[in-house]
Amino acid sequence: MIDQQRMDLASLTPADSLGLTAAIATARLACFPTDTVYGIGGAPGDATAAAIAAAKGRADDKPLQTIFPSREVLLRTVAISPGLRDVAYRLLPGPVTLLIPFPDDFPAAARGEVAHTFKGGFGRRAQTESVASLGVRVPRWPRAARVLETLPFPLLASSANPSGGEAPRSLDEVAASVLARCDLVLDGGAVDGRASTVVDFTCFDRDRSWRILRPGVWDEAEIAEMLARKREDLPKP
Repeated sequence: MIDQQRMDLASLTPADSLGLTAAIATARLACFPTDTVYGIGGAPGDATAAAIAAAKGRADDKPLQTIFPSREVLLRTVAISPGLRDVAYRLLPGPVTLLIPFPDDFPAAARGEVAHTFKGGFGRRAQTESVASLGVRVPRWPRAARVLETLPFPLLASSANPSGGEAPRSLDEVAASVLARCDLVLDGGAVDGRASTVVDFTCFDRDRSWRILRPGVWDEAEIAEMLARKREDLPKP
């Protein structure tokens, strides 16, 4: 039986952020809200990856996403190109998962792969290559959970549902089998419930291309408009 600690995020003040940080850093597995659905996860590492896989009943080698508390923590933690930094400023925070080239210093559990077909030169066939990727998110935290943006580190995470199940919009919708594996439960009230849009930017620096791999809250036209708009005209975080 896991000893479970529960916190009502709406009742926390900025002065409580250190206690929240310590609770998440020491938790084996936390359940928490984002701007889209509830997730489970914790500080990046093999132990967190194994706990997520066990809670969801999913394959150990299936890649996980990395949720950053703020855009600043993302840009401070991950070395990315100037072009992708601009993409991050345009799209984050928001209900979108960006696939970027995988950094060498990240846990292997966060490593994914996407296939790209590149046109061949004169007289050569097109080539299909696998590109290592890292899925990054910076939620636009709901008001009740805004204290989570004070965390100084990212979270290795997945949605809080059994593998193949529907992602939950509130703690009441989290499967009992998943919640029982969490020793820290963070209540942020009901959230949107629609999945984040997954956008592949792994070849953006090569040819400025991007593509949607999973439809979600934002569609292709909205993302294209934000990428084309002047940065100073974008919505403020």
